[in-house]
Amino acid sequence: MTWLHRIRLRVLGLLVAVGLAVLAAVSWASLPVWPVVGVAFAAVALVVNNMTTRLNQPTCWGCGADLSGHQAGEYGRVCPSCGSVTPGGPDDHRQA
Repeated sequence: MTWLHRIRLRVLGLLVAVGLAVLAAVSWASLPVWPVVGVAFAAVALVVNNMTTRLNQPTCWGCGADLSGHQAGEYGRVCPSCGSVTPGGPDDHRQA
């Protein structure tokens, strides 16, 4: 399983867990729905932002290694650790 797929799976697990926690808090403790949903939404936004911060930098989608020091080729950057090709962004196309 690639690094990017593991990130997606963690985010999906987080969403399911928070959804079940909201459902349990509303049904079991008789809390009002909208404040609980608002707090859950804010918590999910903060945690997902923290989990995906490494995606702003050139990172290998296969293993998660840092690719900032490697030049992008025609199809992207080649990871020296695992050999997978990660597509580059718009800045990479201007340099190549």
